[in-house]
Amino acid sequence: MPTFCSSLIVEQHVDGFQQETSLWQDRELAVFGYSYQHEGQALDALVFKVRRNPKDLLTHLRRIYFCYEKCLSAQLYAALLDLLIVLQGRGQAISRRMIEASRTQLNSRQLQLLNQSAGHELLGNTYSLFSNGYIGYSELVESKEQTETQHDFLTLANDFIEYSQLEQAMDVLETGISLHPDRQDFQHALLELYKSTGNRERFQTHRQTFSDSGILLADEWLDLAHFFEGQAS
Repeated sequence: MPTFCSSLIVEQHVDGFQQETSLWQDRELAVFGYSYQHEGQALDALVFKVRRNPKDLLTHLRRIYFCYEKCLSAQLYAALLDLLIVLQGRGQAISRRMIEASRTQLNSRQLQLLNQSAGHELLGNTYSLFSNGYIGYSELVESKEQTETQHDFLTLANDFIEYSQLEQAMDVLETGISLHPDRQDFQHALLELYKSTGNRERFQTHRQTFSDSGILLADEWLDLAHFFEGQAS
């Protein structure tokens, strides 16, 4: 069975290699009190970092390793898929090796889709960040039954607020709304930040972006628009 190490993967029978967890764990998470033992929050933070900086290859690899280690099949597939999408056909060696290292935590359909991804439309699932298509309904249900963990960015945003990092909190909530447009609590929290910071320009930009994306906006978006208009007059 393959294992993760600094050279990405080696076979377990190779002498002189041991699993190097320090490489694969993001020390920045500890700043906000996240432990790798707290599965949901740690994964939320890794997903957010990938979303914020898609070209951060190491964070992609750490997300993949985390999902592999925690036996999160659906999330692991999404993490590998997002890596392939970001690489855009480059880095064939590293992507193939990551898929091979992860194969014991993937089902046959997931492996098939990942291995035939070159030249084909990449089919995602509810956890993938950058894909347009989706795995068939029956497979998506199967993946959800394997784990019910859903990325909830509200807790992460509240942690940023606690440390007075309001820009990062808005980043988190904007990402959360894009991924989970039905979460009205994300919208309410984001609107409170726009209002408290007086960030009219950012509010207008994302109001238009979300509207263009077909996201159903809460009535409070219009209320805040009127509030900013009143301030400007």
